[in-house]
Amino acid sequence: GVGIDPAQLTGKTLTCVRRSRAHPSITLHFDDGASFQVRVVGYDPQFRGVPKKLESDSAVLNPPSGVADVRLTVKHAAMITLADKAFQVQPGGSSGSGTPGGGKSAHETRWTQKHAAFAIKFDEQPGWHCMWATLAEYDLEERDVCVFRNFADVYVDSLHPPTPGPAAPVAKSHFRANAPRSRNASPAPRAPAPREQKAETGKPKSKPARKHWKKKADVPKSRW
Repeated sequence: GVGIDPAQLTGKTLTCVRRSRAHPSITLHFDDGASFQVRVVGYDPQFRGVPKKLESDSAVLNPPSGVADVRLTVKHAAMITLADKAFQVQPGGSSGSGTPGGGKSAHETRWTQKHAAFAIKFDEQPGWHCMWATLAEYDLEERDVCVFRNFADVYVDSLHPPTPGPAAPVAKSHFRANAPRSRNASPAPRAPAPREQKAETGKPKSKPARKHWKKKADVPKSRW
């Protein structure tokens, strides 16, 4: 399907609800910088067709002024299926008034329409808040008479991703090569410099001196 899984909203804090004045959409803003829109499936701003409208039984999702600042934590969010009665008034013969909704011979057709709706629940408020979409046409002369009413699916889409948080600062080492000295402290005595060793020139190592052993005197041999 289109859009995202509304379960992604779970745990987020809703801060603002804004209804579009030009299009059938509701924008939900959250405290992490993310925003999502509830839209109507198949709506095209260039070819609008039958007028579409988002309706809701919730003052949170459908603020009277068009904008509402709130602070509500999303407990659950999901797409649900509703079943509502749709109808269409078809004009009759020439005995009618000539308008789609007028005349005794006008015929009304009704049927059950199933459609996808958006439902959300908050920790701070009981019950579910629901939003769905309707399609409606009205009589050309009697503007308050609806001659066609049906329902459309809605979906939730991501508008802006969450704002990335600040990068964690790199911990600086507190090790100092030289400890600070007091101004009045006497300088530490220097360690004696090690004696320089002369590099060997590559000459062959001399053999150890041979010890001089005294030769024993010859013992006279016996003649016998």
